[in-house]
Amino acid sequence: MLRPFDREKLFSDATVATLATVDSKNRSHGMPIWYIYQDGIFLMSASRTTQMVRNTGRTGNASIIINRRETPYHAAMIRGRAEIGPTPDNDWLPKLAIRYMGEKRGNAYVSQGCDDDNVTLTLHPDDVSEYCGITGRD
Repeated sequence: MLRPFDREKLFSDATVATLATVDSKNRSHGMPIWYIYQDGIFLMSASRTTQMVRNTGRTGNASIIINRRETPYHAAMIRGRAEIGPTPDNDWLPKLAIRYMGEKRGNAYVSQGCDDDNVTLTLHPDDVSEYCGITGRD
C-alpha cells in the first residue's frame, strides 16, 4: 500500500535543503542551505556576497529542493518568488541554528558571532513538484 505524501512533515523536518538559482550566464547554481518553513513560506539566511543572494537579487526567483534521504524517500522541489530582506534578528538566528544542531551546539554556533553581512531570503512558493519513492513503503 502506498503511503500518502506528507508535504507538511517534509517541509517541517530539519533537512538540509538545496537552494537553486540561475546566474547571469544562465547557468544553474545550487548550494546547501538551512531553512525554516513557517506560514507557507521558506525563510533562510545567507551572506549578501554569496552567488545565491546575487542571483536571487537579479532574478527574483529561486527553487528549494528538500530531499529526505531515508526510506521512505520523499522529496520536493518548490519554485517561487524570492526576496532578499534585512539581516536576521537576534532571535531568529539561534532558532535556525538550534533547529539543525540541537540546543547546545546551536547556541555555541551563534555565540561565535554571526556575520553582519547576512541577509534574510524568503521564498514564496508558486508550485511544488513532489516525489515519493517506492523503496521502503509498505
